[in-house]
Amino acid sequence: MFRIASLDLMKLRNRQIPSLNVSSSRWMAYAVASLATAPGGANPAEGAIHYSGPVDYKFQGRSTFKTHTFPLSNGAYLIGAINHIRYILNYDYAYCGVSGARISNSVRGPGNVGVFCGVAALPGRSVVSAGDFGARATMQDHCTCPDWQDRGTYYVGFRFNTGAGSQYGWVRIRWGGCPANDFIVKDYAWGDVGDQIKTGQRQLHEDETQDAPQATKRPDAAPLADSRGSFGLPALGAVGLQGWRESRV
Repeated sequence: MFRIASLDLMKLRNRQIPSLNVSSSRWMAYAVASLATAPGGANPAEGAIHYSGPVDYKFQGRSTFKTHTFPLSNGAYLIGAINHIRYILNYDYAYCGVSGARISNSVRGPGNVGVFCGVAALPGRSVVSAGDFGARATMQDHCTCPDWQDRGTYYVGFRFNTGAGSQYGWVRIRWGGCPANDFIVKDYAWGDVGDQIKTGQRQLHEDETQDAPQATKRPDAAPLADSRGSFGLPALGAVGLQGWRESRV
């Protein structure tokens, strides 16, 4: 009698406790599902806008020839210049362009306004890629270029290709006006391949761009937490648990 009761109790326990053996393929399906449902878990890689931070480099001075470069990525760089040496060949021009890229370098042009005038003075929030580009990078030459006459703040649009595709960017210029032709490079930014960027834009998404920070990145700044990682593991556990529960039905 005791033996029969023991057998009945074992059968009851076997009915109440399901098997925990779940195939590896099913657990893989749960993991894939968790990546699909977790916030940011399976987002495709996005580009980025690289912002210089405040630069404030001055191109000024009488009887002066001055050049300076500003780094971009993969060997490309911006180059600015003034030439106010008038006593030999009466040079007086201001220049801002891009160079160093392996495939191509060009700046947003103002249209067909002359042989020497090659740079458009763009307003803020202009789509950099929506225009003509050329190799000439002269902003002003003896006050003959109409885009760079009056004092003010303007943007230079540029494009470069280091081998992976075209990248667009902007330079913010504080222009001193003619006939001085002095200027200050305030800051600049450029996007990754495939990014559409507007003059003055410092972050990829428009809603984030409106109140973008002004400061540069500090070497000692602590890295930001990755919000995607904070959701991924809990979501994997939740989906896996849900799958295990469904397997019992």
